[in-house]
Amino acid sequence: MKQINPAQPDVPEFGGDKNSTVVCVTNQFGCERLIKAGRILADLSGTVLYVIHVVNPAVKYADTSALDYLFELSKLNNAAMSILYNEDVFRAISTFIKENKTVNVVTGFPGDEIQHNENNVLDRLWNRFCNTKFFVVDYDGELKDVKHPAART
Repeated sequence: MKQINPAQPDVPEFGGDKNSTVVCVTNQFGCERLIKAGRILADLSGTVLYVIHVVNPAVKYADTSALDYLFELSKLNNAAMSILYNEDVFRAISTFIKENKTVNVVTGFPGDEIQHNENNVLDRLWNRFCNTKFFVVDYDGELKDVKHPAART
């Protein structure tokens, strides 16, 4: 898994000693709300902020303007952004969570077309990391706590 972290002032190094908040983004301009919510959560929890995007190495992007925008937005929010090259999104995110002392994970809402089941990446993450707090950010930018499966009714 290759990580890219361009030289950025005042952003944390990956794999440091401090607990982290991780924001998972897609290659979309709309992920700005996730990074801003992650910055607030990191400040409140006293953690460093990382932003990650998982890319299948076989996929070639024609337009990288959204990723350039997300790198710049991460920099403005004192976050280190990393592109993780891996065919297995679940494994890439899981490894990053473990290697970076992650205590908070921020994502967008899964699409309506995605059913919650044991094969969904978010559901699998929520089930695997019971000591990590997960949050989703709605389209209005509101941060919502995800209840772990054992606590859901």
